[in-house]
Amino acid sequence: MALKPSSEIITISGKYENATGGFTSEAFDLQLNPLDMEVFVVQAVNVDYVGNPPTVLAFTGGAIVLKPVAFSTSRPLAQLDLSSSNVFAAAKQTAVLFFDGAAPPNCQTYTLFEDKPSETPDSNLDHIAIIATSNFFIGGTDAANNLGDTAISFKIWGYRARADAATYAALVQSEVLSA
Repeated sequence: MALKPSSEIITISGKYENATGGFTSEAFDLQLNPLDMEVFVVQAVNVDYVGNPPTVLAFTGGAIVLKPVAFSTSRPLAQLDLSSSNVFAAAKQTAVLFFDGAAPPNCQTYTLFEDKPSETPDSNLDHIAIIATSNFFIGGTDAANNLGDTAISFKIWGYRARADAATYAALVQSEVLSA
C-alpha cells in the first residue's frame, strides 16, 4: 500500500450528544482533498463519557443501562460495535442501578462501568484505520426509559497522507460498499 504522509500528527477533538431516546449518528468532516487522493490515517482514539450519571425516572427494583457509541468510516443506520468492518473504535458505558423499592427516583446506589478504546494503540500497529472519504461518523444509542443522555468527548490522533491511484480507489470502494 502506497501512502505518503502529507502532514504531521493532527489531533481532532469533538463532542457527540444524543438526547433523542433512540439511535442517532453524526458526521464529522475531515476536509480531505479527493483530487489529491488524500486520506486520513487514524493512529489512536480516546473517548470520555461526559455529563451527569443516569437519573432514574421510571424504575423500581433495578435496571441496567447501556450507552454504546461507535466510530465508523461510513454512516451507520443502527448501533454498531467492533464486529463491523468499518468501525475503528467503540465505547460503552454501563450503569447498574439499585433501588430501595420506593417510588422513583429513589436510586440508592449505582455502579458505573466504561469500556473505552485504549489511549495508546498496540506498538506493533502502523494505524488503526484509514479514512478515504471526507467524513467519519459517530453513532450511538441513547439510554431508554429516561435514564440520561449519551454524551461523549473524543480525541483522534492521525495524519493526512496521499495514496497512489490504485490504493485510493480500493479504499474508497471499500468504504462505500461496506456502508
